[in-house]
Amino acid sequence: MTTTSPGSPSMASLARHPVIRVLSVAMLVNTLGNGLFMTTSALLFTRAVGMSPAQVGFALALGGVFGIAAGVPMGRVADRFGSRPTVVALLGAEGVLILGYTQVHSFWAAVPLICGVTFLDRGASAVRNALVAHALPAELRMPGRAFLRMMTNAGVGVGAALASLALVVDTPFAYRTIVVLDAVTFVGAALLLTRVPGERPAKGAAASGGRAFGALTDVPYLVITLLSGVLVLQQGIMEVGIPLWVTRDTHAPRLLVSACLVLNTAMVIALQVRLTRGAEDPARAARICLRAGTLMAVGCLLFGLAKGPDAWTASILVLAALALQTVGEVLCAAGTWALSYELADERAHGVYQGVFNSGFAAGVLLGPLVVTQTALRFGMTGWLVFGAVFLVAAFAFIPATRWAAANRPSWEPVPREQEVTA
Repeated sequence: MTTTSPGSPSMASLARHPVIRVLSVAMLVNTLGNGLFMTTSALLFTRAVGMSPAQVGFALALGGVFGIAAGVPMGRVADRFGSRPTVVALLGAEGVLILGYTQVHSFWAAVPLICGVTFLDRGASAVRNALVAHALPAELRMPGRAFLRMMTNAGVGVGAALASLALVVDTPFAYRTIVVLDAVTFVGAALLLTRVPGERPAKGAAASGGRAFGALTDVPYLVITLLSGVLVLQQGIMEVGIPLWVTRDTHAPRLLVSACLVLNTAMVIALQVRLTRGAEDPARAARICLRAGTLMAVGCLLFGLAKGPDAWTASILVLAALALQTVGEVLCAAGTWALSYELADERAHGVYQGVFNSGFAAGVLLGPLVVTQTALRFGMTGWLVFGAVFLVAAFAFIPATRWAAANRPSWEPVPREQEVTA
């Protein structure tokens, strides 16, 4: 298992690394398109496709279920045929399928398209994580992932800003144009990723069914995945909790919602690489997850306290809670990434990352439901319950990681020059 390196790579050295540079440019291109689409998708489905808000919510939730199901089978494909060709194919297919949004005009036509796009998207995400594991040496996986997440937030931010032009025009044609641009970014990212070194496809025993889906029977790893998914519920606070809590239950100004989103993005970009350093060791990663969950729990308490005070006090409490939640989010990403890589079978990163990505997707899907049924429904009591959930999961990481580390799948490493092909 990997140990913390004595000297963590600097931001400049990460940017100069040939593989990280290609991965980061591909990620920037792809997430710029994501930012374009995420900002306008609700209006695309309602104004251009003709769906009601309730239909949009149902279709996206159903798509989320398909996204959860994508990780393991696509991870298995990556282990069998290689993560690079698999992710290139998935991104290319997703780019083509997204163009279908320009042609659908009903709920029933849009639903299967949304499910298909989400399946490909979550599958590509899982396989891309496996590609990072294979394309980078062990000591660069964590800082590399952190650098890529920084580029992800930058890309989404730029894309969201550009999407404001379509919001100003506010016509079906404008929203369909965004769809076309988003499709182009998927194809562009796929072409860029062909330049990343890829591992040799599994052969012989490694490709046999005996270990093909081993992650599904690796109970300690599944527990780590479950705990990580619990912390990911925090995404529901960012997406749904803050906008509704601030506007409905506090005296803080509505503009604070936008300020929170900007602050969250800026903090992730500024802190992700820095706070990821030294997270490679599983025991340290578990302690990082403990700190992450604790900060999230305290943030929930501050959000609850924001109900009642005057506008200035409420704003300060919300911003303080947001800052704690964001630091917790950054630490959560660092700690759970390390555990997902370091506790996996090196021969089957596709399936292991697929399992872990499915847990992440489940957390993202359930986050809005949990926050609405706790904090937004019961106020301070609900915030305390939500915070307690984070706290329990955070403390559980320590024994769960010891268990997983003691039962990590055994394997014999393959020399890197034999494992990776240009």
